[in-house]
Amino acid sequence: MSLQTLHLEHIPQPHAVHIFAFKDVSNASYLREQLLAGNSDFEYAFIDASALVSTAHALAAVHQAVHNLLVKQKLRTRNVHSEIVFCLSPNNNITESFRRFGISETTTSLVCVKVSSRENPISAEETEIRLQQAVKGLPAQFNDEFMAQTTDWAKVAKCYKTRPGSNGVVTEQLELEVLGKMVMRAVG
Repeated sequence: MSLQTLHLEHIPQPHAVHIFAFKDVSNASYLREQLLAGNSDFEYAFIDASALVSTAHALAAVHQAVHNLLVKQKLRTRNVHSEIVFCLSPNNNITESFRRFGISETTTSLVCVKVSSRENPISAEETEIRLQQAVKGLPAQFNDEFMAQTTDWAKVAKCYKTRPGSNGVVTEQLELEVLGKMVMRAVG
């Protein structure tokens, strides 16, 4: 099973996070259309993996979005899944965050996130089946090796106004700079 289920610290137990990665995605345009149409069967955070520097980068956005939902009880976007994509952004422009970090018609590497809750329980198995039916691509492990293979360093540098990483290797300094910009926007 390529899907991973995580229980993030300081997040109540019913809020499991199911994460699945895909490479060689060929139907990104269709998936994006379903999201824009508000199709509830496609209520996932579809993140373009080329804009991510590490698993910690993705998980920081997931944690912030669930925190906004449960603690602040205020989302800036339609649901916790779109909030995850928004939380990746270093600024408060929702449209720009979807354009830079969300699925686009040219996305070929994808990280899919589904947050389960008491109100909307979904098992890891059910999530995996639904995603494998919806996404035309090859399942991949959600890990830092996958991130290193898919990251578009020029895109990351442009999004976060940083220096590009070298040779596809995330440096601790670059990762901290990206995470710091996300956090500063969240608290600012």
